[in-house]
Amino acid sequence: MTKHDHTDHESGIIDSDCLEAFDHVYAYINGELHDEETRARIEHHLSHCKSCYSRAEMERKINERLKMAEKPSPPEQMKKRLKDLIDGL
Repeated sequence: MTKHDHTDHESGIIDSDCLEAFDHVYAYINGELHDEETRARIEHHLSHCKSCYSRAEMERKINERLKMAEKPSPPEQMKKRLKDLIDGL
C-alpha cells in the first residue's frame, strides 16, 4: 500500500484518524490494545499515514531500547539498610 500524508502535523492540522492513532499508539506498540476493532483501525491508519507510521516506529524503537537498557541496581548501602529495617520488624 502506498503511504501518504493525511495531515500536515507541523502546522498543527491533524485529522480525527491521526488523533485516534496518537491516543492508542503506546498501547498498540506494546501489544496492549485488546479491542480488535480499534486495533484494526489503527493498523489501517498506520498503513496509510506516513506521519503516524513514522511516529509509531520511533516510539517502538525507543521502547525496544528502553527494554534492553540495563536496570539500575540500588547501592549496597541501601540494600543493607533495607535488610536491617526488615530484620528489625
